[in-house]
Amino acid sequence: MIREDMDMNIGFIGFGEAAFNIAQGLYGEGIRGIKAHDAMQNHEVMGKLVHKRAEEAHVTLVDDSRDLVDWADVVFAAVPSTFTMGVCDEIKDHLRKGQLYVDVSASTPATKQAIWEKIKDTGVLFTDGAMLGSLPKKKHQVPITASGNGAAAFKETMAPYHMDITLAGEKAGSASAIKLVRSIFMKGIASLMIEMLEGAHAYGVAEEVVNSLSKSLDGTPFVSHLNRLVTGTGVHAKRRGHELEGSIDLLKDAGVEPLMTVAAKASHEMLVPFDLPRNSWTLLPPNGNRSWILCWKKQRRENDMEEGAVKKSSTAPLFRLRQLASIG
Repeated sequence: MIREDMDMNIGFIGFGEAAFNIAQGLYGEGIRGIKAHDAMQNHEVMGKLVHKRAEEAHVTLVDDSRDLVDWADVVFAAVPSTFTMGVCDEIKDHLRKGQLYVDVSASTPATKQAIWEKIKDTGVLFTDGAMLGSLPKKKHQVPITASGNGAAAFKETMAPYHMDITLAGEKAGSASAIKLVRSIFMKGIASLMIEMLEGAHAYGVAEEVVNSLSKSLDGTPFVSHLNRLVTGTGVHAKRRGHELEGSIDLLKDAGVEPLMTVAAKASHEMLVPFDLPRNSWTLLPPNGNRSWILCWKKQRRENDMEEGAVKKSSTAPLFRLRQLASIG
């Protein structure tokens, strides 16, 4: 049911897919004060799409982003990451105390922190917003992880409009870090799947491979897989690296470029010098999960005593695994 009592002013700088879908959703929640500015709105070709989207979402386009900021209670910066700093420079003198400024660009944590440094003296409430779902499907209810000094206020302000906002602390950049690190897995696993399926189809065993993987993965909590695979990689790095040599040859024979498999082999080989299997019984306590972080530390101390100080450059893989071992 559309509510007619909403008088908050929402402004979007950039009116691409993200802004369009969020604006549509907020209009459906009853907000009528929605305006936008897009650098391409007067472009001969792209301008037609911007105006079409604005009409569909009941959004008024304005010619100057600074005028938009002067008018809005909540400003969304929804531009490509390469433009978000430029937008900040353009509007920073128009931001005001208590106003919400939400940057949902896919920028790096360093960029979000730099934006905050530029605008913090204005008194604006800044939110680093990371969208983690399908915008066309979820619209304004797409899950957003939010950090920054304005994150809590952003969540409270948008709660009546059913936005799905999860807080990630008061440091600008934390939300973007979550999104980008998460992307390493999401995009990486997709690339692995594509490479795996290409190889499976080339040898006519796609159905069998998928069924076999389903039995290994179905119904098991993600954290359990994470702990099992990370631990196993550390302990069996040498053997598994050798096994991947066969996988690489298999893909090459089928005419498939083994980009992800070569990278996986290199990652395994990076762990071999630590010789972690020597005391594998200490690395794999029965209860797994948190407790084996202590075993990684024990192994490291033993290595130090036997071989002297470990060079800084060689500690990174073990340190990384040690941190991962605390998950669960």
